[in-house]
Amino acid sequence: MIKLVVDSTSEIEFSEAKELGVELIPMKVRFDDEEYLVGVNLSVEEFYQKLAESKNLPKTTQINCEEYVEKIKPILDGGDQVLVMSLSSELSGSFNSLKMASEELNSPNLEIFDTLSVTFAYRALVFEALKMIQGGISLNELKNQLENLRDKLKIYAIIDNVKYLIKGGRLSLTQGIAATALNIKPIVTIKEGKVEVVNKAVGFSLALKTLCKLITNVDDTKELYYGHSNDREKAEKMYAIVKKQTGIEFKDVCNIGAVIGTHAGPGCVGVVFFEK
Repeated sequence: MIKLVVDSTSEIEFSEAKELGVELIPMKVRFDDEEYLVGVNLSVEEFYQKLAESKNLPKTTQINCEEYVEKIKPILDGGDQVLVMSLSSELSGSFNSLKMASEELNSPNLEIFDTLSVTFAYRALVFEALKMIQGGISLNELKNQLENLRDKLKIYAIIDNVKYLIKGGRLSLTQGIAATALNIKPIVTIKEGKVEVVNKAVGFSLALKTLCKLITNVDDTKELYYGHSNDREKAEKMYAIVKKQTGIEFKDVCNIGAVIGTHAGPGCVGVVFFEK
């Protein structure tokens, strides 16, 4: 049997992971001198409350080699094969830790996979992997198929408040001040594992129209999600317009968790789909 190991930036909660038979490693978030395990002693709602109250941007830490070994080794020892899926190596050092853990374990029953993505795009790959496992795929072929799917995965999101991108160093202060003054909403994607601004629009309504134009060539047989960072009402508004303009019905809504929420801030909304 193939077992999946994922981290909490996949937006899979511990209760859900248990139901799915997925092993979940929590990420760490530090607010000043207080460190939390995402999903263990810090819920999504609590995170955004602390983010609003904190003067400083929280720090996120990567998963280390020992944490990966501790999670993977008992599964291998139990006779199962393992595929470990990691958030983008371009956004965190966790994948480097995973490579070290893989070399240490040195098992033919272990494969590791860099999703080159994060949040509900990462989640979409996890659920596609689960479908293939249920179909009886081999470990090597599972990784190959995921690599093909990764190239077709698209995520687009509208950033509501650029101050978090500025604090995190992903947008210059000058650019941020201009965007705030003009009510510019950046539309971002993840390309080759990195966050990139693909377009900008003045105001949320125009940003939504621009977003709809980016949703093309959708494979509706695959996982389709829309998501938000602690603003379900805005996400539902976005979804209604996207559905009307594109005719696409998305499967489910996801709340963007602490690690990505640190940089995106509250009020971010977006979509994830696979191209044909």
